[in-house]
Amino acid sequence: MYIINIKRTTFANMNLLPTEIKRQRGTLRADRTNPNEPKLPSSIPPTPSWLSEDGKIAFSELSNLLHDMAVLTQADELALTLLCDAYSEYKSAKEIVNTLGATVEIMSREGNSKPTIRPEVQIANQAFVRVFQLLKEFGLTPSSRAKVNAMEQVAGTPDVKIENFFQGGE
Repeated sequence: MYIINIKRTTFANMNLLPTEIKRQRGTLRADRTNPNEPKLPSSIPPTPSWLSEDGKIAFSELSNLLHDMAVLTQADELALTLLCDAYSEYKSAKEIVNTLGATVEIMSREGNSKPTIRPEVQIANQAFVRVFQLLKEFGLTPSSRAKVNAMEQVAGTPDVKIENFFQGGE
């Protein structure tokens, strides 16, 4: 006879947070930790060669930032790569929209000209959603950072570096 132990929870679809995030937020409880959670050292993965130039720059800057925050491991390489690729896609589509406008004139079969939304608008919107979701996963949005107990704010801390990254600074 086999006995199967199944934990039941009312939060079946709840995203579980890593222990380190719970520790930083001050919400860590011993009875809610996973003793078998993988513990990987913080490290900077190599920059993928297939990323665009903007993607490579974002990867370099964000990997250093996330390493300073002690949340980046080799296991996060794919998620960070996808974030930087989506950011690069967003940036290039947004540059086209900013230069050429959000609409383009199309000729109908009858020969009439009608404005329609430029394809780059949809590309930028979809890339923005992906970027924003991945930024939250890494704790790089104001609301996700607000849940973490931060140390004293000084130049060079992760919060200042995040703001500088999105403002195009160093």
